[in-house]
Amino acid sequence: MKSQAKLHSCSILFGVLSFVLTMDISGKAQSVEKSIRSAMTFHASFDKGIEADVSKGNPSLHTITTRNPKETIRRGLHAQGQTEWVRGEGMEGGAALKFNERNAPWIFYRGEKNVDYRKDRWGGSVSLWLKLDPETDLEPGFADPLQLTTRAWNDGSFFVDFNKDGDPRDFRLGAFADLKVWNPENKEVPEDQRPLFPVQAPPFGRDQWTHVLFTWENFNTGEKNGVAKLYMNGQFKGAVENWNQTFTWKDDESVRLYLGLNYIGLLDEVSCFQRALNAEEVAWIHGNPRKLRELAAQ
Repeated sequence: MKSQAKLHSCSILFGVLSFVLTMDISGKAQSVEKSIRSAMTFHASFDKGIEADVSKGNPSLHTITTRNPKETIRRGLHAQGQTEWVRGEGMEGGAALKFNERNAPWIFYRGEKNVDYRKDRWGGSVSLWLKLDPETDLEPGFADPLQLTTRAWNDGSFFVDFNKDGDPRDFRLGAFADLKVWNPENKEVPEDQRPLFPVQAPPFGRDQWTHVLFTWENFNTGEKNGVAKLYMNGQFKGAVENWNQTFTWKDDESVRLYLGLNYIGLLDEVSCFQRALNAEEVAWIHGNPRKLRELAAQ
């Protein structure tokens, strides 16, 4: 009888501990979800079309239809099939953007308010998913799945890109302060002396989606303490650090979130956040793309 009583007591205790542990895990998950949603400023799932699901600024996609002699911009996707919005090829059977040709017209979302720029102690994050085989799908030359700038790739700019050559090609994070800050003489600088972090043999493939997320913090401090971190599939890969990361995006400049520059492959689920996400939040986004869409819909 005493043995049965002890077993019963142990069973009750185990049940209570399991309940408490479950509630604790559930509470932490809800806390992470809440913190991610509160930091989100932009999200384009592409499942319902090319308009962003969440946007603190302009939700519309834009196409640069002509560049010379004067730039012409049209709202919407006008790439004559070179870039397409396609159903059924996105993550978990949803829709996505499909980039078919290297020289397709450039497309972008306006960054004002969608990216929460600050003149002092600026931080943020950008997340996206890619599907391609770089060695067989990409044509020769650099390819930028995403670039965020007001001017040029090397002047107040973030980008993730595939290097122009290599087998396999390196995948890189670039965080380039104002050109006059990081390269005041505007001279040719070797790649290993630029604010770049390369990933060798990156985990891409035609049969899998790869999650890419980068963060930045302590930008616009005037000191060499700015840090930009690169994560792939939820894992920290490395950082661009020990640079004076001064980005002076002026009020009269157009902030643009370019997608698919010279890129060939699929792209899906683009998100922006107003602070640097931590490792736990990055891992949650990687592991819960469907829930991220649900958060965006709230």
